Amino acid sequence: MHLLKPGLRDNPYAMQIEKVLPRILALGDTDTLSPTYGLMDRQYWAWKLIDFPNATFQGAVNGLSVLLEDGHLAEEAQTRAILSRITAMFAGVGRITRRDGSLEEAMPFERSYCVTALVAFDMLKALEQKKVAAHLKDHFNAPAMIAPLISFLIGSDESHGMISNHLATAAAALHLWHAREGDNAAKAKGDALIARILERQSPEGWFVEYGGADPGYQTLCLSHLVETAHITDSDELWQAMGRSLEFLNYFVHPDGSLGGLYASRNTRVYYPAGIAALAERFPLAYAINRRMQASITASTTVPLAAIDGPNLMPLFNNYCAALREKEHTDSSKTIATSSPGNFRKEFKHAGIVVDKGARHYTIASTRKGGVVYHWRQAETVVIDAGLVVEDERGRRFTSQSDATDNEVIIEGNAISIKGELRLYNHPLPDAFRFLILRTLSLTVMRVPPLNALIKKLLASFLMRPHKTSAGAFQRTITLGEALSISDEWTNQNLRRLTIESPFSVIHMASQGYWQEQDDMTSTHQESSS
Repeated sequence: MHLLKPGLRDNPYAMQIEKVLPRILALGDTDTLSPTYGLMDRQYWAWKLIDFPNATFQGAVNGLSVLLEDGHLAEEAQTRAILSRITAMFAGVGRITRRDGSLEEAMPFERSYCVTALVAFDMLKALEQKKVAAHLKDHFNAPAMIAPLISFLIGSDESHGMISNHLATAAAALHLWHAREGDNAAKAKGDALIARILERQSPEGWFVEYGGADPGYQTLCLSHLVETAHITDSDELWQAMGRSLEFLNYFVHPDGSLGGLYASRNTRVYYPAGIAALAERFPLAYAINRRMQASITASTTVPLAAIDGPNLMPLFNNYCAALREKEHTDSSKTIATSSPGNFRKEFKHAGIVVDKGARHYTIASTRKGGVVYHWRQAETVVIDAGLVVEDERGRRFTSQSDATDNEVIIEGNAISIKGELRLYNHPLPDAFRFLILRTLSLTVMRVPPLNALIKKLLASFLMRPHKTSAGAFQRTITLGEALSISDEWTNQNLRRLTIESPFSVIHMASQGYWQEQDDMTSTHQESSS
C-alpha cells in the first residue's frame, strides 16, 4: 500500500519519504488514556528503557503538516489519521515542556537549546499550514504551547560550542514567532544569533561547526538560514549564503557523496531543502541541487531511510520541505567536480586542500593529520583516515586528531604535515559513569550556569584531541592521479597497524550512516619509522 500519491513516485525526495512514513507514524502513543499520549519516543513510552523522552521526535509535526497541506497523501482516511497524530504530538510537547520552557534530548533537565529551538521551529512551521492550523483551533491554543519554548530561547543561550546550525535553527524559530506574534524580543534575539553566525563565518565561506568546517551540517545550517532570510530579506545574510555555496561546491564528490572524515564533524548527511530553496537565487545552488537529487536517487549520499531515530525527524522534515520547492532551469554554473579544467584549491582556515586533475579528484585535510579522500575517474574511492600505531601496552595512537597547530608545507605536488600522534580513546558509558551523569543532571545541572559549564566540559572531552602523545609524525602526500602517501614517526617503540576501513577519533553520533559505495578502502602505500 502506498501512502503518497502515484504522481510522486519518481520524485527522489518522495521516494525516500514514503520509505520512512510507516515508521514515523508508528512512533507515537495514540492511547488517549495514557499519561504519555502524544509522545513520539518509543524508547520512553513503549519500551520504558529510558527515564525521559527525547523531544526531537515531536518535530514530525512539521513534515507531516507539509504533506497534508500539499495534498500528497494517497487517501482521505490517511489525512484524518495524520491530523489526529499531529494533534497528539502538539499535546505531547505540552506534557514534556519543563517549567523554564526547555526540552531535552540527551538527559533529564538538560535544557537543550538546540532541541527546544528545533521543536519550536517545527511547531511553527506546522501552524503555517492552513489545514493543520484550522484543525488545531478546535482542540487547544497551539501558540500558547509554543510560547514557553520561545521564552526559553530568548532568555538562554548555547555556550558549549560554536555550532552554527543550532543557532540558525533558533534564529529561524524566533523570526517565525515574531512574524506571527509580533514579539520584538524574539526578533532581537534572532537578529543577535544571525549576527553571531555571520561574524564567525570563515572568509572561505563555511559556517563554524565545533571550530571547523563540516559540509554536511552546513547544508542543514543553510536550510534554517534560508527560513530567516525569507522573513528578513537581509542582503548580508543572502550574500553570506552565497559564499557558503562557493565553499560547499568543492565537497560534492565525483561519486555523488558529500562530506566525510576531513570535516570537523565527519558527517556525510545531505539536507536538501536549503540548497533547493536557494536554487532560484543562486545558479550554483541549482547545480548542487541537481547533482544531489541524483545522489539521493542512487543512495550515493546517505538516504533518509538509513537515518536512525534521533536524526530522523530533522532530515524527514527537510525532505518534505525540499519536496515543495519548485524546479529551476539555470544551468550557467557547474559544480567543481564537473568543471572542465584542472585546479588546486587550498582552504587554509579549514585546513583542506582540494586537487582536481583530468582523471582524479582529491581532498586532503591538513588539520586532521592528512586524512585523504581520492577518486579516480569518479568511481574508485580511496580513503586514508590517517596513521595508526600501537605501543607495547596495546595503546593506539593516530595522526587523525584535529589540530590547528600542525606544521604544513606545500611544495609542488607534495603536502608535508607534521604533528603529534594522539591517543585513540573512545570512552563508552557504563553503569558507574551513567550514575554520575544522572546524579549531575538531577542535581547541580538544574542550576543554569553549572549546566552550561558541565556541558562545555563534556563537549571538550568528546570532541577535542586527547592530550596524551606518543611523539611526532610526518605524513607526506604526493598529489596526482597516482596518489602516494608516506608516513614517518619518531618513537621507535611504536608499530604500525594496518587499518582496512576508515576510523574516527571523535564522538559524533551523526557520522557513519550507510550509503552506496560504502566499501571504503584504506591505503598505505609507504611507511617508515
